[in-house]
Amino acid sequence: MNKSKKKAGIILVIVLLLAVIAGLGITIYMLLHRPEESQPERAVSEGLVVDGNVDEKASNARFTTDMNMIWTFPSGSAVSSNAVIGNSASNQYECYFEVYLDDEEQTLLYSSPVLPTGKRLDELKLDQVLPDGTWDAICTYHILDDEDPDKELGTVSFAVSLMVVQ
Repeated sequence: MNKSKKKAGIILVIVLLLAVIAGLGITIYMLLHRPEESQPERAVSEGLVVDGNVDEKASNARFTTDMNMIWTFPSGSAVSSNAVIGNSASNQYECYFEVYLDDEEQTLLYSSPVLPTGKRLDELKLDQVLPDGTWDAICTYHILDDEDPDKELGTVSFAVSLMVVQ
């Protein structure tokens, strides 16, 4: 009788293993063959739709930076000693940029003149002197339409660091 109990135990273990393997197989199959979830339609970015039509010029506008990301200011000065900021020669459109302190108020520190393609700013002089330390800021380029300079084709923003040191 001991042999038949042993045989029954082995058969039970085999049946349980087959059930587990079948369950895993079904689960994997269901995961691999689940129906596609419908993706919500994404709205076209603001400024790219004019009278219900996509503004092709705005949607095709590209921008390459000509800048460094860490700008140093001597203590007590609003003029950077190393800021490189410009409109790359590979761009198609003029632009201007604004620098905001990345704080709750989003304090505007500088607004540039319009920069033609291939031109750099000679110097960056903030509208205010910052206390010594490292400040997080945002530099936002505004890409301008070549036919209507009052029309923006888009914006692109970069995080920059302002270091005020002695």
